[in-house]
Amino acid sequence: MSSNLNRRDWLKSGLLASAGLTIGQTNPVNAAPVFTQGILDVYAERELELAHEAMLAAAPQIKARLSSNENPWGPSTAAIKAISDTAPKSFLYAGPVTMELRKAIAEMNGVSPDQVLLGAGSSELLMASLLMAGAKGKVMMAETCYISGRDAREDGATMPTIKVPLTKDYQYDLDAMDTRLSADTSLIYICNPNNPTGVMLPSAKLSSFCEAASPKSTVLVDEAYIDYAPNPATDSMVEHVRKGQNVLILRTLSKLHGFAGLRIGYALGQPATLKELRKYCSGGFTVSTTSAAAAIASFKDKAFQEMVLKNTAESKKFLYDTLKSMDYTYLPSSANFVLFPIKVKGQVLLQKMMAEGVSVRSWFFDQQNWCRVSIGTMDEMKAFKEAFAKSVS
Repeated sequence: MSSNLNRRDWLKSGLLASAGLTIGQTNPVNAAPVFTQGILDVYAERELELAHEAMLAAAPQIKARLSSNENPWGPSTAAIKAISDTAPKSFLYAGPVTMELRKAIAEMNGVSPDQVLLGAGSSELLMASLLMAGAKGKVMMAETCYISGRDAREDGATMPTIKVPLTKDYQYDLDAMDTRLSADTSLIYICNPNNPTGVMLPSAKLSSFCEAASPKSTVLVDEAYIDYAPNPATDSMVEHVRKGQNVLILRTLSKLHGFAGLRIGYALGQPATLKELRKYCSGGFTVSTTSAAAAIASFKDKAFQEMVLKNTAESKKFLYDTLKSMDYTYLPSSANFVLFPIKVKGQVLLQKMMAEGVSVRSWFFDQQNWCRVSIGTMDEMKAFKEAFAKSVS
């Protein structure tokens, strides 16, 4: 690799390639070059963060990797067996298996296969959605949410966004979003449950918003953590896709199913929307035969999913109890992580925690430092308790 091509440039080139684009190629994203560059900066930085976290996890002193919202119990044995059984056929392209996966996802969600688009994790589909929207107008989002943290480029340019502050109880302010919705709003991004807060919108309220807003703009509901919601089937906004409305749902198997490294995600939407979205991504071609087969097997393994949810709930309660015993408040979470305010700067806490072999994440918003802890095994949560007590003493 040339010394003139640094890691960030290399990552951007890889992201463009994964989206089916090349530098200088004529395509719709050229209509919004600043936005395109900004999105690539966001994802390049995210990839660098993940690489850093992977390095930390590989270090001998790591006792608990609680910084990436992964599922420490997955993938299931059924998924692993499917990978092993399918591996000898991996010299063949994945078309037949991915078609079977699309049909399975469609049946699970009560939609047709042409309302399902696969991706190598939901990140690919999210990036494609933002590129598609950025070519047409502005993206409305909450401040703070998964994609709100880095939209500024080094040269000072920004992506065309409309940021709406969270409410005092850290909910999406749907009323304010509705008020600020305008003709140039091409997409409304809602992460539910939200990351990094873990807070979830009441399903009836979000459903009413989707009904009202979708005729005016595409409503993208990022349901990466929907499996941890109180009632996933009714808390999801997929009903609006079934009704033919302009609502786009993103899902991932990286959480409940433990596929963070296997890379399976999917979008649910109207066929015309997904056809347009394919111009900005691989159209499912990046999904491997082995991962697709594993996904089909994992969807069928209900006992494994129930075990993960049960263990997650137990570990989360332990974390809640730990924080309360140390006089820390927290945001009640409907996801597999918990966010709570801390009394020191985030980087100070992270460094102290790493010295104790525990990785966590930090944020600063609402004039407050926050720590986000992913839910791990009970042994990992005990390691967190010990490390946190030492780090804040």
